[in-house]
Amino acid sequence: MNLSEFIDTYREAITKRIVHSYPPRYRPQADDRPLPQLKRRPMGAQETAIRGAALSLTEQRGTTVVGEMGVGKTFIAIAAAQLAGFKRVLVLCPPHLVGKWQREIEETIPLVRTGIADSISDLEQLRRQEGAGPQYVVMSHSRAKLGHRFRPAYWMRRLQDEDGLPVRDEETGEFVMTPACPDCTAQIVDAEGVPVTHRQLDKKRHSCPKCGTPLWTAEARPVETETSGYNAGLVARRTPGQGPRKYPLADYVKQHMRGYFDLLIVDEVHEMKARGSAQGLSAGILADACGKSLALSGTLMGGYASTLFHLLYRFSPEIRSEFGRSDERKWVERYGFLEQRVRHDRDDDPTEDGSVSRRRSYRKHEKERPGMAPAALFHLIGHSLFLRLADVASGLPPYEEQIQVASMDTEEGIHGLSQASAYRILATDLKRALLKAIERGSQRLLSTYLQALLAYPEGCTRGESVFDPDTGDLIVQLPPLDAERVYPKEQQLIDLVAQERLAGRRVLVYATHTGRRDITGRLETLLTRHGFKTAVMKADRVQPKQREAWVAKRVEEGIDVLICHPRLVQTG
Repeated sequence: MNLSEFIDTYREAITKRIVHSYPPRYRPQADDRPLPQLKRRPMGAQETAIRGAALSLTEQRGTTVVGEMGVGKTFIAIAAAQLAGFKRVLVLCPPHLVGKWQREIEETIPLVRTGIADSISDLEQLRRQEGAGPQYVVMSHSRAKLGHRFRPAYWMRRLQDEDGLPVRDEETGEFVMTPACPDCTAQIVDAEGVPVTHRQLDKKRHSCPKCGTPLWTAEARPVETETSGYNAGLVARRTPGQGPRKYPLADYVKQHMRGYFDLLIVDEVHEMKARGSAQGLSAGILADACGKSLALSGTLMGGYASTLFHLLYRFSPEIRSEFGRSDERKWVERYGFLEQRVRHDRDDDPTEDGSVSRRRSYRKHEKERPGMAPAALFHLIGHSLFLRLADVASGLPPYEEQIQVASMDTEEGIHGLSQASAYRILATDLKRALLKAIERGSQRLLSTYLQALLAYPEGCTRGESVFDPDTGDLIVQLPPLDAERVYPKEQQLIDLVAQERLAGRRVLVYATHTGRRDITGRLETLLTRHGFKTAVMKADRVQPKQREAWVAKRVEEGIDVLICHPRLVQTG
């Protein structure tokens, strides 16, 4: 009997044993609490999710709702917070969802007070807001994390030798200048006593190793870059100018409004999985300042065990009893997969030879591999809810994905090239150059090779020039093909749009090449030429907070096709 047969045969006994060993925190049949007064009624399993989330929020500091797109995570979070009795709730969400969150809150809770926090003044004004109902404040990721720019602030002094005498340049005879603390004039060195360079001061905020003075300042006004005198020059290494007068709202809530909010709702929490990301750190600060948090995500895990660790540490503090803030490796060793490579080739020099034996030490390379051990689920199941779209709405039409393959055009144009022959030339020359680069030990051409070949079929009318990123030499150059010709893949798109419009459906077209190889303009021209009303949404033209309203207005105007990069509408 194999494992599958064993589970099928003893399914009921296994289920009973698991429930007995790990009793569920929430049982729907045992919960008879009435739902709070809401303007909307929950659908399907939404009510169960609301009750379960509310119970978890009352008993634990961190709760997570994981659900497919369309299950109503926003509504579930709002209703659960209301059922749990929270009076002041802070919502952290992507910038383009701020207006949507405020609207959903107002359409769900009666007599609610809402506001959007874009500045410290907004927070203080909302703190003075009067009313009997609960208060919900919506804040975007960017407002929570972004503050003023910083620039290095230090004096330039003459470098001195061991005897305290100034050092001169051997060629020019001029004094050698070195960064120094503006307070105690000590030379700026790192922990090992090595002098810190201008570039290091540009990239990271430093403090004086002797007196502790910060060696940076806010760049919030024009600054002078040159000063005469012995210790000449408070140096601004960045271009002087007017910097933004902003302060991270997450830091302000932590320092001046700690305890004011009793719950933090974090939307799209998977975007905060990185250890050092600014929005992840700011969200963790807000979670500690609010006390309790409710995290929402469609894809909680990023494929690697390490991505889950920082989410749990920030929003489920129970994990902190076993792991410290810097215990990512310990977590990965226990629940993830590490790949270790040790090279023993003859040509590979050992890192160390034994002093009295033939012992040799070789360099080891470790890399985390995708995957996570099932045992990690015990850190999730006690505070997490999982929903599928089928749990909420029944009778949905089946979801279907189709792939349409288009061949390249073989008819030659004015340059004696067809789309297919030009692509073969591009692929051949790039492959030859790539193999030579790999033989030299350089892999920098790999991304250029991939992007050029992926983009050329759609961008053949613009031509293509590829340069070696190491030497700057031209590898291959192709002339633009006939822009008046409609190529096979473009014709398939036009036919598909016509078919959908005949069925009364609008079409959303995703275009991933919107930067240097932008193809949205050509697609718009072709579709418009064939009688379809087309709109293109670009990141630099439509601000995140305005995208939902922008799309609604285009639909109201009667567009047939919307073209945009998928990242612009990936959430909400």
